[in-house]
This record gives sequence, structure tokens and C-alpha cells, in this order.
Amino acid sequence: MADAPHRVQVEPGGQAFDVEPGETVLDAALRQGVGLHYGCRQGNCSSCKYFLVEGEVDFGKASPYALSEAEREEGYALVCCARPLEDLEIRADSEDDGRSLPVLSPRELASEIAAIEPLTETLYRLRLRLPEPLVYYPGQFVELEIPGRPGEWRAYSIANRDERELEFIVKRLSAGAFSGQVDRLGPGAPLTLRGPFGASYLREGQAPVLLVATGSGLAPLRAMLHSVAQERDTRPILFYYGARTRADLPVESELESLCAELPHLDYRPCLSQPSPACAWEGRTGRVTQAIQREVPDASPYDAYLCGAPEMCDAVGRLLEAKGIDEGHLFFDRFHPAT
Repeated sequence: MADAPHRVQVEPGGQAFDVEPGETVLDAALRQGVGLHYGCRQGNCSSCKYFLVEGEVDFGKASPYALSEAEREEGYALVCCARPLEDLEIRADSEDDGRSLPVLSPRELASEIAAIEPLTETLYRLRLRLPEPLVYYPGQFVELEIPGRPGEWRAYSIANRDERELEFIVKRLSAGAFSGQVDRLGPGAPLTLRGPFGASYLREGQAPVLLVATGSGLAPLRAMLHSVAQERDTRPILFYYGARTRADLPVESELESLCAELPHLDYRPCLSQPSPACAWEGRTGRVTQAIQREVPDASPYDAYLCGAPEMCDAVGRLLEAKGIDEGHLFFDRFHPAT
């Protein structure tokens, strides 16, 4: 007799869904349109930490840094990795912000590379052409299957607002299973993707928006900015982007054009290591230092922080100290895959 699915009930709220044998709690929830808190989907970020009120799980590949042994013994699990061993009741420690959009159930699609071009010494723009539209919210990500390694995936945020041709900003790492070969892939090469994923998407509302990114964290915020332009959204937007030198600023002319198109967009790049040769007259130092100086009160904002986990956490703590409400702070931490 085949193994039967297990039933999962989510509190508060009472939503319930079935998990097939071998399936993770999160994959089953997304497949059935049930919204759970989550982030990286790889067991590294702890965004999907839930308390097991009833039932036991196989904890899977959850990182001990994201879920300690003590937390496991207390009854916590990461639902992106956890597979039920019996029926479960799980509880979130934080409530939904009340502005979440309906879950878009992920699906798998074939695609082909339309173009790859360098943006900086380490960042590349990757464009994928799809055979059919993929509906997604600005700020979401997909997973790309690693060429030559079937069944292995890497997550990349969508950087534009076109459902037939997706753009990504990939940081090339020489040892990266996917990114390490991005400069060797060519137009026409096939790539399989699945998604969309992620809950750090642009919320509706009237609150001013604060965007903060470093490196390839620009990608989801670029999608948000293009959405704002398309929708003629007039909310004030304050955008801090951190890089080392002027040569590390990607799509600089495009962002300048967006500022001309969107008078309510205030773009503030910050260079931590400007060289005399780059003739930089803008902000210097880290984005945390600029925000410390220039944002006296964070309470009015919806804030989206994207990039290295250390940067996201540091800026998040700073904004909390400056009065932002937890329900208006959205993180997209770019954790390494391993």
C-alpha cells in the first residue's frame, strides 16, 4: 500500500492542506495556494521557522545556523525542509501583515537564453525567453536548474516586469555551480526554471517606500521600480544602493533615466571604497551609515532590504531603532546555496 499524505493545519487561521509522501511542508503549501512565511527555500535563512504544536517531522537539510539543535528540541522546524512523519499542527510566531497577495502556485517552464552581458566586473545581466507568460509579483524570484546538473537549482530574483522575457542580475562566483559558468553560456542555450517564489514583493498602499540593496540585491528592487513606472504609482521612493567603487554600480544610466521619469524617486548610491580616479562626488561609506545620517524617522516607510544577509540584518536593526513597524519591513537575504 502506498504511503498516504499527511494533513497539516496552520494556526492561527486554521488553514489545512495535504502533504504528499516525500514532499516538504512548504512545497505542498505553495502547490495548493496556502501562504506560509518563507525566504530562501534552502534551509539557510530561518524565515520559515514554525512551531510544531502537534506531530513530528524529518527536519531535512535545515542548516544548524538557521535551526539550532536547541530549537529542534523545543519543537521548531523549517517548513522549507521539513517532511511530515504524521499529521501536523504548526504555528507561526508572527502574524501576516494583512497586505499579502494571493499565492501564485509555482510551476516549471522551459526557457532559452536570449542574451548575457556583463554589467560590472562581477555582475551579469541574464535574459531568458519563455514560451508562455509567467505571472509574478515584482520582488519575487525563480529557481534555475544548473546546466549539466539535473535536479540541482539556484535561486535568482527577477529584475524586470516582462512576463515573456525575464531578466536576472547574476553575481559571478568562480566556484558557483550556476554563476561560475554564466559567462560561458550563450544565446539559444536551454534553461529550465521553476517559480515564482518569495513574499518580499512590493505591497500596495500609500506609505513611502524605502529600498536598500547591495550587489545583485538590485534585481528585485529594479523589478519594483519598473512596476512603479508602469503603474504610474506616485508613492515617494527613497533608494539606497551600496557598492565599493563607481565601476561596481550597475545600470547607472538606466537608474538616472528612471529618476527623470519618476520625480518621486530619490536614488542615493553609496560607495564604500571610492578611488580618486573615479571622480566620485556622491555619498561615501556604507548604506547603514547613510541611513543613520539621513533617515531620522523610519516609522512612515515600507522598507525592502535585499542583498547580503549581514547588510539586511544591520539595516533592519537600524530601521527598527528608528521606529519602523515589523509588519512594514521586508527582507530578501541572498544566502549562499551551501
